[in-house]
Amino acid sequence: MHDIVSNLIYKKCEGLWWDFKQKFHSDLYDLLHDIICLSNVIHEGERYLIFGISDELDVTGLKSEDKTYTQADILDLLRKQPFAENNAPKVSLKFIKYQNKDIAILKIENERLKPYFLTRDIKSRGKLLRAGTIYSKVKDTNTPKDSCANPHDIKAMWVERFGLDLTASKRFSFILEDAENWKYDGINEAFYALDPDFTIEVSNTECEGGQYWWQNSFFEKPRKYNYILKFKNTIMHEVPVIHFRNENLCIPFPNIEFISYPKKLDGLSANFYCDLFYFQKGTLEYSLFLHLRKIETETPSFSTPITSQIKAPIIKLPFYIVNSDQELKDLEISFFDKFKEFVQKKDEIVKGSVHQDAVEDRWQLEKAFAEWAFEMLSENK
Repeated sequence: MHDIVSNLIYKKCEGLWWDFKQKFHSDLYDLLHDIICLSNVIHEGERYLIFGISDELDVTGLKSEDKTYTQADILDLLRKQPFAENNAPKVSLKFIKYQNKDIAILKIENERLKPYFLTRDIKSRGKLLRAGTIYSKVKDTNTPKDSCANPHDIKAMWVERFGLDLTASKRFSFILEDAENWKYDGINEAFYALDPDFTIEVSNTECEGGQYWWQNSFFEKPRKYNYILKFKNTIMHEVPVIHFRNENLCIPFPNIEFISYPKKLDGLSANFYCDLFYFQKGTLEYSLFLHLRKIETETPSFSTPITSQIKAPIIKLPFYIVNSDQELKDLEISFFDKFKEFVQKKDEIVKGSVHQDAVEDRWQLEKAFAEWAFEMLSENK
């Protein structure tokens, strides 16, 4: 964060995707306007609102007597607003010491959900944020509350929203999530109704079981086959899918981070593997995960552990869903910490649990660890 602040101050100006404030807004709705404007700019990256820096770019710091907001305050503000389709900007607030002064950095994630706008008027102290109005920025200037972003920028937002600026290969991530517009023939093919050049073919070639604990330690072994994603009959992607048929559970094959393994020189003497299974938002695999969950039911669940949506679940997959590369790195560290704890306290943890007979069986031991670690890490959120 220090490098980001230094680089932005070095630019000696405010810009399209960053802004400086000497102190927090006295009115939360002025802050809301700033957040919406920054969220809607066309920029391939995060956006920043930095508090404690004057218009002259002097690091004044935040004063104890000035109004201060917490991340919870800002998240609560956004949660309560009538954003179209309930799509609110994703933000995080961090306080740091910079040049021995207290400053705050509000980071706004870049998501292809623009334009962000409200579905009803919001009034506060005589100020009005208008329903249906798209606010943005031109260079370092916000769209005024009584105005609207220019048509060129609005067009660019919608083009990005619908993935029209992407190649056919990359567009698949976006149109897969629009599950209601996919038409399946009931056998093994589907097409996208809004653009029938995009098709899905479900492979007839499949295999059973595999080398990971969740492929071998439940009452049934999953089948693995491919979803073949095509554009104009040309294969763009082949994504492996796992299907527990009796359980009515079908998801993409998860991503894997190999954290530890027997004989790895990490100071542990474990006789089983520590593998982290996850999906990352913004990837093709995650888009297919959403697609498969949506086509099964009108009320899909995207939560973890992943279970059947069709019947009372027997199988519960302790897979993780992460938002970013940094979140994945943090999870890897926490996951390995739990692995070390489990190795040291294995007998104590397993004793008296449903896994008490797992000590001598590698797959059952890996299952015991994965389920225990998932529960522990979920409690710490």
